[in-house]
Amino acid sequence: MICVKCGKKEAIHKGLCTDCTWESAEISRPGSLSHVSCPKCGAVRVGNSWSHNHGRKHWEKKAIETFSINEPFKITGGEFIETNHRRDFIELKITASMDGDIREFSYTLPYSEDKISCPTCNKITGSYFEAKVQIRGMIGEITDRMTALGQELVNFVENNRKTDHESFISKIENVKDGIDIYLGKRKDGDAFAKSVKSKDICTVVISNTLAGVRDGKQFFRFTYLVRILDYKPGSVLFINGRKYIYQGRQSGGLYLIDVEKEKEVFINKKSIDFSRIHATGEIAEKRRYVIISRQNGETTMMDKNNFSQITVKGEYSGEECDMFVLDGILFNVRSE
Repeated sequence: MICVKCGKKEAIHKGLCTDCTWESAEISRPGSLSHVSCPKCGAVRVGNSWSHNHGRKHWEKKAIETFSINEPFKITGGEFIETNHRRDFIELKITASMDGDIREFSYTLPYSEDKISCPTCNKITGSYFEAKVQIRGMIGEITDRMTALGQELVNFVENNRKTDHESFISKIENVKDGIDIYLGKRKDGDAFAKSVKSKDICTVVISNTLAGVRDGKQFFRFTYLVRILDYKPGSVLFINGRKYIYQGRQSGGLYLIDVEKEKEVFINKKSIDFSRIHATGEIAEKRRYVIISRQNGETTMMDKNNFSQITVKGEYSGEECDMFVLDGILFNVRSE
């Protein structure tokens, strides 16, 4: 059947050929397009929500969806070309198809760009927080270990923020005995506290306070008090009534020296009760000794600083060794 309109080509739809059918295509388009982005983080408002990852692409997709076409045609896509130098008009191409035949239509539309802070950046600016992580130690001052743990939390949240923009830190405060880090999302506090407790020697106490009402429900802020064991090697401690020299820690527990027995011990972290650990204020001095001789189960060594010699039980290997000195008694320092 020949096209009833042009009389030249074969009809494919309601008596019309492909070209004549395309002449009936009517594309409805918006009167103008408006692009709203956050000046702080670059997020783009798409409809009633904000897109923080690939926001421009999401906006373009949504803008193309505002175009429609009559049957039997379908809108299959579009491409934004450029804006003019004043950025008040934008050029784009709309792609439509009919039975596998694809055509492009070009448009120039009024265009505007606005800058508005997104809700997340408003929260950060307003110091909004859902959780506070309090990092504390055992000696009442900020230590390197506490600072390192605080940086772990910062890295943890920054990594989460790559996929969830509601993860953010609104404030970090150094207080007299530790570090307070305010989190925009409570779940980050939950996850971090769980992670630290599993791999470190610490206690975690979780509490909450009523902060108000949100969406008709009570809103609580949570506090995670993370207390870590951050004594320096050589610190003298009373644990369960016994005197020890603190040597170091690993994820599974503590390495100590039992002062009375002059013997190294390991305490599993599952059996550690922080309430029964107390620092005496004493510090066992770490000194370097040169091995002079070994015989009959004893070792004679010389202090490298004052050249004094001493003989101790046991035959020590190597040419030099480190020793803790407490009340004139030498204790072997654990080698890493």
